[in-house]
Amino acid sequence: MPSARERPRLQLERLVQQLERDHPEWNARRFEAELEVLAPVVYGGWKDDTPESESRLRQVQRWRSGFRSPGLPTVHLPFRYLWPVGERQRHALEPGFDPGRARPRASHRVFLQNVSDEIVREVRARLGGKDVSYEPALAPKSFAMVRWTGNPDVRAAAIASGPHVRLPFPFRVEFAVAKGTRRASLDGELVLDSDDGWVSFVSSDGQSKEIE
Repeated sequence: MPSARERPRLQLERLVQQLERDHPEWNARRFEAELEVLAPVVYGGWKDDTPESESRLRQVQRWRSGFRSPGLPTVHLPFRYLWPVGERQRHALEPGFDPGRARPRASHRVFLQNVSDEIVREVRARLGGKDVSYEPALAPKSFAMVRWTGNPDVRAAAIASGPHVRLPFPFRVEFAVAKGTRRASLDGELVLDSDDGWVSFVSSDGQSKEIE
């Protein structure tokens, strides 16, 4: 879990990412003003810790882009940190999660599960070459939704295809490990059934898993 010192900033970072999705046209000053409204106590503590306005604005810009560690090389690590799962699979691992009207052998929603024992940071997912989701930090064994509807080309391809056509989409997740000192990635293809939903993931090293 994030430390007591990290949690307030993670809360602000998450708010910035949510605002970025809804208001990409806003500048950094507008974002900062909105943080003061949405989370006045947390914002006040951050402002006390970061008294210079320009420093806060630079931090907001870093949160908007989801990039805190420039210059770190991306490495392919020898074991998994993240793996995509579907609604029924998440429910099996987290009984309190409501899978909704889950489809057999398919899932409308896709989640990234942190399968490691450490916090994974700066989790950015790209589907079909477009950024679709970002999480500032993902605790061990927890989940983050892949907001695939952020790429309208995916839905358009499903509508334009015939019934039950399998459509593969390039899927890349970049993230930081080892307390943010190393960058890593998960690469492969998410496969969509044009009628039922997401059905599988095939990693770049040939490992595959059904999504349901």
